[in-house]
Amino acid sequence: MAETKHWADEIAEKLIRQNPKKKKFVCAAGISPSGIVHIGNFRDVITSDLICRALIEKGKEAEIIFSWDEFDRLRKVPKGIPESFSKYIGMPLSEIPDPYKCHGSYAKHFEEQLEKALPSLGIKPRYIHQSEMYKANKYYTGIKTALKKRREIAEILSRFKTQGMAEERIENYYPLQIYCSKCRSSLNTKIINYDEKNEITYSCACGNKETVDISKKNIGKLDWKVDWAMRWKYEDVAFEPGGEDHATPGGSYDVAKEIAKDIFGINPPFFQGYGFVGVEGAYKMSSSKGMGISPGDLLEIYEPELLRWIFTRVKPERPITLFFDSQIIRQYDEFDRSLMSYDSLPIGEKRELDFSKINPKEKLSKERIPFRQVASLGQIAQGDIRSLKSILEKTGQKYDDEELRERLKKAKIWVERFAPEMKIEVRKTPNKDFFRKLNKEEKRQIKELAEKAKDNWGIDNLTSLVYEIPKEQGMDEDEKKKVQRIFFRNVYQMLIDSDTGPRLPIFLLALGKEKIEKLLNLR
Repeated sequence: MAETKHWADEIAEKLIRQNPKKKKFVCAAGISPSGIVHIGNFRDVITSDLICRALIEKGKEAEIIFSWDEFDRLRKVPKGIPESFSKYIGMPLSEIPDPYKCHGSYAKHFEEQLEKALPSLGIKPRYIHQSEMYKANKYYTGIKTALKKRREIAEILSRFKTQGMAEERIENYYPLQIYCSKCRSSLNTKIINYDEKNEITYSCACGNKETVDISKKNIGKLDWKVDWAMRWKYEDVAFEPGGEDHATPGGSYDVAKEIAKDIFGINPPFFQGYGFVGVEGAYKMSSSKGMGISPGDLLEIYEPELLRWIFTRVKPERPITLFFDSQIIRQYDEFDRSLMSYDSLPIGEKRELDFSKINPKEKLSKERIPFRQVASLGQIAQGDIRSLKSILEKTGQKYDDEELRERLKKAKIWVERFAPEMKIEVRKTPNKDFFRKLNKEEKRQIKELAEKAKDNWGIDNLTSLVYEIPKEQGMDEDEKKKVQRIFFRNVYQMLIDSDTGPRLPIFLLALGKEKIEKLLNLR
């Protein structure tokens, strides 16, 4: 496999070539907190984070800004929010009360969830609250420019509409949504006049009508595509990603970049579209939460480095799938194998692991207990880290305490909430009913294991024992594998009422001599 660059490095190098004199590169991300900030939105911020890291590693000054578009209006009541909140439709998200009554506003409730999760993923952006920026009238100059060039903006918008825009609509277009000073809704406000004194006169269906000097007081928010282009200029944005809806030809970015060039006189930032993020096996969580799965939800079962690695190793335009079912074991295993092979990996794959680090300056440890193993043995240890360490030491395995504790915690949550089929309940009494149904040879094998296990203790001896007991002289390999599978199934049934279980020699060590003697030594 040829050694290739990582996609984040390629984008960073393009940015540097296109902006040779730029002293600081601003990488932007932004979300409207209209509900749970779900994992699809997370791709926005981690994409910017990766480009920012790549730029810094290349000796450039760079930062991530994250805009909370909380001055957006509530468009509809999301699933999981009381229907009574329909009375707030049209109001700024920052001015709506928290439906859960634990934060100062609707917006703050959902913002805090993401802000708490991002540091554990190694992402520390500079947050910009659009409600504060607009209310402080920081964008006055941009708003004034947009209003003066409202006809040109309308003509740009018209070019991107299939049927265009009628001349009357172009003539009466204003790129500003007005929030009524009395009812605070923008649903039924209408600009009547805008003059060169920077005074806007508007009316609202609630009966309010007023004239406001917008150089002294903000009364609304620019339309989305105009707002996007205006903020690119204000923040001097060099890079910003966006979902498929923005990235499609003729979509939001294509419109906003024309507005950026023709209205605000800037070159638009480098834009990278990204694909859909899907989640499988999460029906329990999504139904209880009501509005989607957040990065915080995923961090309950995904290690931060693994989660970063999953997003890092896939090119932005390709879709990503995350799992709450048994497929998560495969993702953990692939990550662990990649860590173990780091020194021999091509450059591109090494960079995937480099970018997965929470702290870019620290090394990733390579020795990690397999997720399936900790999910199984952790149950035998009843979630106790000292008991688990004791079990592992019997098998000759040692792991970093903190990493073992973290993986044990996540495996425990995963089994309890999403993988009931992985639950292990060791029998308290011998499974006499099952034993009676075995044939004579199968009973003999179980008895032999019970008798010989105590004198063949240790991982190597037990491994030899469990593979040798069911074998007979003269068997070919296929026959050996068949009888071994049946023997393993019988032992698991005797111990945990299941056809499968943790790797048998390790499982026997974890249970201990007394438990094996009690459950297998039947007459």
